[in-house]
Amino acid sequence: MYKSLYNWNLSYLTKIRAHLGHSEKTINYNMNSYLYGIRDNIAILNTTKLWLSYKYLFFILIEMFYKRNSFFLIGINKNLPMEKLMLKWIQKYPFQNKNNSSFYISGYMDKKWIQGLFSNWKIFYEFIKYISHYDIKKKKQYKYERYFPYLKGITNLNKMPIPDFFIFLNDNKLALNEVKLLQTPLLGIIDSNMDPDDFVLKFFGNNDSIENLNFFFNFLTEAAKEGRLKEQQLFFFFLVVKIKEQLKKNIKKSSKNIIQPKSKKKKKKNGNKS
Repeated sequence: MYKSLYNWNLSYLTKIRAHLGHSEKTINYNMNSYLYGIRDNIAILNTTKLWLSYKYLFFILIEMFYKRNSFFLIGINKNLPMEKLMLKWIQKYPFQNKNNSSFYISGYMDKKWIQGLFSNWKIFYEFIKYISHYDIKKKKQYKYERYFPYLKGITNLNKMPIPDFFIFLNDNKLALNEVKLLQTPLLGIIDSNMDPDDFVLKFFGNNDSIENLNFFFNFLTEAAKEGRLKEQQLFFFFLVVKIKEQLKKNIKKSSKNIIQPKSKKKKKKNGNKS
């Protein structure tokens, strides 16, 4: 178990450019303790602290996936092909249901955050059912065709996505301010220009690097596999304990039902004295 932790060493983090931050002017005050220094007006994150935070977060995610907690992905970055990255990872995700939705993923947003998504979910759900219905005329469907890319991560849902925690792949203030009202824990890839106090679970690193984002997706899948493995191990452990208890009860019942042979008492012969 946890073999992947040893593959994520300090040299690997520098290779995927996880230590590179934003410009010096945009550094958040609360991120100073996680910075190694500044070079060419670019903030450089401390790789030793990065690795320690990854190790701590990995074991927390194992416990969360063991309890079958779900998450909602928010990755909106115009500078990166987030749609391709997220769809590629979701298709490879090992835990999937029959409804073509992943086991732990309750939904995702990859292009634009729709304001009031969770507070006005009934309206959005009825709208999704309306535009995806086959009986609509082609003219009306063409009219609402521009909304399809924004609602792609929610169209397969049959009810309101109530995740146990949200994952922010980059900084998005509109989504962050709205999700905070739901009072659910937040996990974020925190760069040098972000405030770490907004997030309960912290994954420090460069959120503008494709290699680092792929590393984070692999990080999640490994934690989900370990959490599912722990769940299976505990299930089989309690199953064996119950089988043993049931066998003991059956043995006791069978021992009571067995007819014990009666002990033959020897009759004393009383001889007649002449």
